[in-house]
Amino acid sequence: MQKVFIASISIVILILIGAGVYWYVNKDIVSQLPATTEGETRDPFVPLNRNGITAENPNTPTNQNENTEPTTPSNNASFKMPKLRQLSNTPVAGMYASTTKIRDLNFSSTTIEKTIVRFVDRGTGHIYEANDSDLNIEKLSNTTLPKIYEAFWNKNLTAMVVRYLKDNTDMITNFYAEVRSNPNSTASSTTSFEVKGKYLSPNINQVAVSPEGNRIFTWNIENDSGVGYLSSFDEKGKTKIIDTPLTQMNIDWPATSTVTLTTRGSGFSLGYMYAINTKNASTRKLFGGIRGISAKMSRDGKNVIYSTGGNNLTLGLFNTNKSEFTEVMFNTIADKCVWSSIRTNEAYCAVPNETPAGVYPDDWYKGKILFTDKIWHLDTTTGEVHLLANLLDLSNKLIDATELVLDPKENYLYFINKRDLTLWALDLNQ
Repeated sequence: MQKVFIASISIVILILIGAGVYWYVNKDIVSQLPATTEGETRDPFVPLNRNGITAENPNTPTNQNENTEPTTPSNNASFKMPKLRQLSNTPVAGMYASTTKIRDLNFSSTTIEKTIVRFVDRGTGHIYEANDSDLNIEKLSNTTLPKIYEAFWNKNLTAMVVRYLKDNTDMITNFYAEVRSNPNSTASSTTSFEVKGKYLSPNINQVAVSPEGNRIFTWNIENDSGVGYLSSFDEKGKTKIIDTPLTQMNIDWPATSTVTLTTRGSGFSLGYMYAINTKNASTRKLFGGIRGISAKMSRDGKNVIYSTGGNNLTLGLFNTNKSEFTEVMFNTIADKCVWSSIRTNEAYCAVPNETPAGVYPDDWYKGKILFTDKIWHLDTTTGEVHLLANLLDLSNKLIDATELVLDPKENYLYFINKRDLTLWALDLNQ
């Protein structure tokens, strides 16, 4: 009995000694932990700021909703917007950028320009807005228009033409939508805008927005013919400017008085490009006999950047005044380029690091081939090209950029990743 008692005392003494050693070794670490506020609890097994990395709860979403990002910390003077930024986590149907003036938070007597971009979620039709001053993505409207795959905005971002699939069918519906202030919105409501509008002609096959952003050119299929109309976004003042047996065309409205029609490119056939004068409805052929054609005219109508396809992919320039062709120092599909509106002799293109064997542009359109791109700048006057961004290095993601758009001040280049249809923004000033 005495031996058992002595053994018990020895065990207790050893435990006390061990606890004292543990406290002595860890007391400096404990003293360095951030103090908790009243009522706050902390999981003792979560590392805090180890090697400068803050632990995150894997069950906490990084975004406020399916299309939002954390707001920029207002007290972080050293914060800098990323050069390349992902604006959506889900597929988008279309976007447009605008510039507005706001009061400077530090100097209320002065104003600063703010670039905003609005886009539509493909799955829900909800409208979102991002800006260049913080990382916040704001949901403007929760009006549901499911299965939208195209959206064409006006200049003021107050109205758009959307094209979506009718419920349980493969029929395309064309709809004019106005983004209006929601009269029922409250401080606790999630959105401050609502979408109202009307249905448009069911014959609309394609839509192109004017350079001024206030009118549209629609390509309709009527009685097995291609018919082109000019109108306002809601189809008021509709005027026919072309009626042709050709139906498989790609349309664009690059210059104020010029609409272009380009036959849909295929590596198995020759294509042609035409220009229509919007003032007198006259049509002229620009050039043709191009296999796998894809083409985009500059904002002043003086140049066309075009690509040829088939087994090889090449890029070139066509001068509309001199009818001359010149080569470009990189190769891509012209659909992956956008012309500057400020410097009309310059363009930006998404250029693949490599072009796998295939038939172009067919295999790219079908998604059989996907690219990993860099963004290049082209000066058509000098022929010089400049590498602006390696998208893989900046994002650590595979990006096949398409539907390129510049904001009015041309500080940002927006594009959609063809791989997952997410929206991205590239700061051209960094």
